[in-house]
Amino acid sequence: MAVHNRTLNIIASKLGLTEEKIFNKAAEFERLLQTKTVAGSNITDTSKTVICLDLAAELLGADLDVKTAVRYSGLKPSAYTNIRKIVQNLLDLNENKLTTLVLCNTLQCSTVQTLADKILDDYQKQAKIALDFSLPQYVCMAVFQACRISKVKIPKSKIVERSRLKPVQWGKLDVEWTKFVDENFAASKKKRGRPAKNTDSQKDNNEMEVDSLAKTEDTKESQIEPYKDWKKRILSAAYKELEIARKQQIQMSKLSPRRSPRKTPQKASPYKSPSKAVRLLFPLNF
Repeated sequence: MAVHNRTLNIIASKLGLTEEKIFNKAAEFERLLQTKTVAGSNITDTSKTVICLDLAAELLGADLDVKTAVRYSGLKPSAYTNIRKIVQNLLDLNENKLTTLVLCNTLQCSTVQTLADKILDDYQKQAKIALDFSLPQYVCMAVFQACRISKVKIPKSKIVERSRLKPVQWGKLDVEWTKFVDENFAASKKKRGRPAKNTDSQKDNNEMEVDSLAKTEDTKESQIEPYKDWKKRILSAAYKELEIARKQQIQMSKLSPRRSPRKTPQKASPYKSPSKAVRLLFPLNF
């Protein structure tokens, strides 16, 4: 057996892996990971070793109990699955690697693939730290931003799911990428103004407008009525209306004769003594 680090040998024995080729392949994966950045600073060396053994066993067709591997990695099952996929992408072991072409075809937005590749390349050039841009979150974000500035509607829930990020992580990455894309790509998508017309055509149009305005003013002046005629016409119309109103008033007065005002009957006073005398039951002098 070749000499490997002690942790690798111990964990391999715990997982029931005894083949020399698995040890060699897992050690090779560990050396490659040292030159790459793994997302998440809370990943321990033990977790990396377990995942490398898991990938080596899968690649060489050896049996491995996944539950046992998760237990020795010290990670939760969901975290183990996510980190395993990240390491798999870093080591170029994933045959179904997510690309902008695959994602655009899946989401039916192939028209933005070229723009998504351009965004991904430019962001990679300005990145201050070394990142693996083949990871699904960067591919998904590039396609998402390309669809945003191109105004192509896609289901956001699906693209977030393909990114393998939590909503909070996606939100932080979205803010960073949106700022970058707006500064470098959104300006080129704005509509430009129409080209100016030729000078000769502008002159011809101006002359035609002046001629049409002059003709309109002439027709307006010819249609203006003199003041005396207007005054005479207005007064005659007013006199006719007054005469008609006076005749109608006379006819109404003939048809409805005036009635005398109705007299209001006087009410009897409550303090007035009755007309009949009252006979006393007992005489006053007895």
